[in-house]
Amino acid sequence: MRRSLVVTMGAVLLFLGGTGCADSAPGTAGDVPVLAPGAPGGTATPASEEQLAAALEDVRHNEADHDYIVAMIAHHGQALEMTALAPDRVRDPGLRTLAERIDLAQQPEIDLMEDWLETNVYGPGRENPAHQDYCGLEGGPDHHGADGCVEPDHSAMPGMATPEQLDELEAASGAEFDALFVELMVAHHEGGVSMAEDVMIDGRHPRVLTMANDLITDQRVEIGRLESVLDD
Repeated sequence: MRRSLVVTMGAVLLFLGGTGCADSAPGTAGDVPVLAPGAPGGTATPASEEQLAAALEDVRHNEADHDYIVAMIAHHGQALEMTALAPDRVRDPGLRTLAERIDLAQQPEIDLMEDWLETNVYGPGRENPAHQDYCGLEGGPDHHGADGCVEPDHSAMPGMATPEQLDELEAASGAEFDALFVELMVAHHEGGVSMAEDVMIDGRHPRVLTMANDLITDQRVEIGRLESVLDD
């Protein structure tokens, strides 16, 4: 119940912060009360100042939010590596179109995630002397390790293709490429969905949870299309 309250009220607070104004006319969105969910089967009631303050406090991101965004940027990056191989190798027209759609969708998603990092992690870090040595302050997908900057462990990310699999995909063409592309991209998308489901449980920031939820929806649809395109 507490998680539901925090996520719902946090998202509403962000919405009201972006749409409300001091001179809102009576009956407009600025006068709509923020509702706190009641017990199962109960009625929602206007949130108290204490509840609003608690919700606002929990809008701050946590480690799970940050780790998910950093990992998903790298995860999306590999998907773009695979789609970049498609134009010169793919045979099936439907798969060509689907690869183009994946390519067009994932770069803007990377941009959104990088913007989130800049706003919530790297930008504030530049103003804090304690974070001047934090790896990736300039937006690179790195973590800080004992021996300096280290890239995310791709092998630990669900669904990531191995270097050998990427080499095999690059060497393939025609029907062989199509079959391997579908196999690798389905596994890749399933891994991305798994990562997003994890942050929906462990994450906190409303924007991260929204992006993760959108990813789950979109990539499940794409998995279905990938699995059916070669059967048509």
